Amino acid sequence: MLFLIYTRFLNFCTLNSLDPSNITLVVFMDYLTHLFKIKPPLAFTTINNYQNQTDIVNDPFNTRIVTGIHKLCPSSAKYKEIWDANKVFKYLSTIKVLPKFTYTALLNKTLVQCKMFGLARSSDLVKWSFKGFNITTDSIRGPVINAKEQRKDGVLSILELTSLDDSYSQVCPVRHLTTYLKSTKERRKKHQINQINEVVLSTLSKSGIDTTKFKPHSTRSAMASLQLSNNAPFHVTKKMGRWKSNDTVDTFYDKRIIGEKSGGFLNNVVKLS
Repeated sequence: MLFLIYTRFLNFCTLNSLDPSNITLVVFMDYLTHLFKIKPPLAFTTINNYQNQTDIVNDPFNTRIVTGIHKLCPSSAKYKEIWDANKVFKYLSTIKVLPKFTYTALLNKTLVQCKMFGLARSSDLVKWSFKGFNITTDSIRGPVINAKEQRKDGVLSILELTSLDDSYSQVCPVRHLTTYLKSTKERRKKHQINQINEVVLSTLSKSGIDTTKFKPHSTRSAMASLQLSNNAPFHVTKKMGRWKSNDTVDTFYDKRIIGEKSGGFLNNVVKLS
């Protein structure tokens, strides 16, 4: 993804005899307009992702152009229905990494759980910092430092995860994240988005999810849909996903669950506060 973004930008600079290392705001605004005008035009989501990779993402002129593109070519939902998150939890329960664990197994399982229970993007997990969390045996709660909302709008995100009972210990995000944070300090390193996506896609595939259709970002829709189908308050799910508007949740994330049945594997233990 980043390689494609860089390559497309370099081609634009070459076409217009520009120095890619010395780009002004005006030139970058022209570039965003160019992305919209090419045939076929790029989708709004793609253009927005491109401008999110820059240091001028919050510039008011840049924001006006992106807003205008959205009005002329609004995004459409990628999925009409979504996979059952219970299938992933059922698979994760078969991977016994607690109390004994290997670093890689614990890391991979914790990444997937944080992505799902935290309704997180892969880009979130790359940049989030958990410093300042209040960690107990029952919960993890605290500000997510360097969250997208904080970087973009100055809004502090609060992550709160509630521990599941012993019968669900192998899918409890609190137990896994707590163990990871306390036991792997010396081995931790920064991970790339593609590394996280590979872990998520592998987990989805092993859970029986069609990964030719559903990609890593679909975990947000799957978890939001599971919560809402189990009568979780709408405003709580919206807050957990850090979505600004009700329409965003309704249009892009709350979907019919494929093969949905009552009494799913984890339906009765999804706890929200």
